[in-house]
Amino acid sequence: MSEEIAEETAVVSEEDEVPEMTIEERQEALKKSRWNVFMYLGLAVVLFGFALYPFMSLSLYVDEGVGSIEETVTVWAIPIPGEDITDIPVEIEVIVQAIPTDIQSIEVFMIENKKGCSATDGSIQQAQTDLRNEESKHPNNYYVIEDPVESQSYEIDFKADPGIYCIRIVVASTGEDFSGVNVESEIDMYPNQFPLALIGAVSLVLSAFAFIGAQKNGKFVKSLIEPKEEPSIEETVLAQTTSARITAGPSGPPIVGPTGPPPSGPTGPPQTGPSGPPVTEIVPAVKPEAEVEAEAEAEAEAEAEAEADVFEDQGEGWFFRKLPDGSYDQAVYVIEDGQYVPYVDPDA
Repeated sequence: MSEEIAEETAVVSEEDEVPEMTIEERQEALKKSRWNVFMYLGLAVVLFGFALYPFMSLSLYVDEGVGSIEETVTVWAIPIPGEDITDIPVEIEVIVQAIPTDIQSIEVFMIENKKGCSATDGSIQQAQTDLRNEESKHPNNYYVIEDPVESQSYEIDFKADPGIYCIRIVVASTGEDFSGVNVESEIDMYPNQFPLALIGAVSLVLSAFAFIGAQKNGKFVKSLIEPKEEPSIEETVLAQTTSARITAGPSGPPIVGPTGPPPSGPTGPPQTGPSGPPVTEIVPAVKPEAEVEAEAEAEAEAEAEAEADVFEDQGEGWFFRKLPDGSYDQAVYVIEDGQYVPYVDPDA
């Protein structure tokens, strides 16, 4: 039983192992990831472009005989009722070329009706009355142009749900003569704006993720191809000294000097004096007191510095200087003329 479990574990581990890739394979993968960036980005641009293009357009001209025009249109899109982000934008441009002086207003209606403008049950007229009285709500739309002016265009924006609509443009006049009325309207609808914009946004996000992945792969491939810089002598010496050795420091305390006073004079009997003539004693010149104090201070500072700094031998003539607080100087020292001096690279 244990052998079967071991074999199954070995098979799973072999399947989970990721195969190693050569530099050529990594470069090919990098090229594909970059192409993915351009592909998703190009797809997003195309989708946003189509989202801004009207897939449904029509032109209407007001009939001079009756002073109005109507047209049945079918709007198709995502079937979500109510006012929301999926509503279809409808842009209507009313262009007034010529109009008599007795024209009071131009009314634009967009009324949802399953039979369109051919409904004979009076529902269209009732919807117009409700819209004028502000008693009707979405998805029906209404706009009125008060006192229209010749050679002037008016922009109207509606929002509509999917369905069958009756679009009516009515010229309101004080009389019944509509001769001389020249009113044109251009209607553009964008039923694919929301779905195409949504897919375009997803493509834009995918292009951003693909760009991040391509940047990471590019840096990794670049690190494999480009030659690495050779470390300097200081870096090599520092690398040879392990962190454990630096942390541990010296193996024992420094050797201290004698702790007691110097031994006294001879303990035996005094020897007899010299048998020859007396030797004239030369008395050395007495130094000034200030010079003696300066020499004493210099010797004390030298002794303090020698006791404070400890130079540890790293082998092959290299030394590290340990400071009194236990840390180490980052410079590498060598011995020149019996003194420890920082090493200077002659090629630097």
